[in-house]
Amino acid sequence: MVENTQKKLKILAAVLIIGMFGIVSLSGCTTQKENTIKVSGAYSLYPMMVVWAQQYHTLHPDINIDVTSGGAGKGMADALSESVDLGMVSRDITTAEADQGIIAVAVVEDAVLATINTGNPVLETILEKGLTKQQLREIFINYSISTWGQLVGDSNNMDPIKVYSRSDPCGAAESWVKYLGDYTQDDIPAREEITKVKGDDSMSKSIVGDPLGIGYSNVNYIYSNNTNAPKDGMVVVPLDLNENGTIDPEENFYERRDDIVNAEINDVLPSPPSRLVYLVTLNNFTGITKDFVMWILTEGQQYTFHNGYSAVPNDILDDQLQILEGG
Repeated sequence: MVENTQKKLKILAAVLIIGMFGIVSLSGCTTQKENTIKVSGAYSLYPMMVVWAQQYHTLHPDINIDVTSGGAGKGMADALSESVDLGMVSRDITTAEADQGIIAVAVVEDAVLATINTGNPVLETILEKGLTKQQLREIFINYSISTWGQLVGDSNNMDPIKVYSRSDPCGAAESWVKYLGDYTQDDIPAREEITKVKGDDSMSKSIVGDPLGIGYSNVNYIYSNNTNAPKDGMVVVPLDLNENGTIDPEENFYERRDDIVNAEINDVLPSPPSRLVYLVTLNNFTGITKDFVMWILTEGQQYTFHNGYSAVPNDILDDQLQILEGG
């Protein structure tokens, strides 16, 4: 009898100890979750978000911000599944996404530009004359211009144009084809001559490694953060915006990243290919996540220009703050 009673007491003590450890463990997980903001999504916003996360953590050391890239499609999917607190999305939000409860606030303005290799066989002509929207449409969508000689009117040059596009659902592709016309990423055809790559880094490496290649990338994957100039081996295709067959001084703003950002700010570079980039969440912005986004839209805007982005235009900033407060 005594022996059975002792056994029962030992079992009860063991259960209590396990229970106590379980409570401590759960408490630790809850505290960590409450003090961590998870962010994923668009490559375009990733460099800026890393800067914001570092600055905010300096001001609020108790708040940790976990930032990963993966593309706008991943950011939206993660926000919808609530596997992150914030999704980075570099395109407009669809009606279907809004109907599912997605709330979005614009946090910066960015741009997508066409790029070619510095060893391109007709580089000088392209830099002098630029390319029109129609020419770029014939390259990326219709593929009716298939050689570099055909592009510049040189029948002796038969070098093929090798087109690079994105394989992952992304805002860069959506913004680029919207500049070309009423298209979506799916309108870029699946051809043998078109190579699909995942992510901005892969796109940049592809162009740097291929003298016959042409692609498109977000600004911060074209320009070096240290030199403000395009990365070695890469040059931006200037856009002949007025289609007069030459790049006029007011159209020549590609040598430095700061010049691109100023072109966005002054509406010299049209939208698209410049575009707003968003942070999204499901149903509403709350708690420390809301505080962080509020800081981004206020104090955090001071970090945009020197990191290759344009701040949210003043004429829409109040609307974004109201969306945030309303959420």
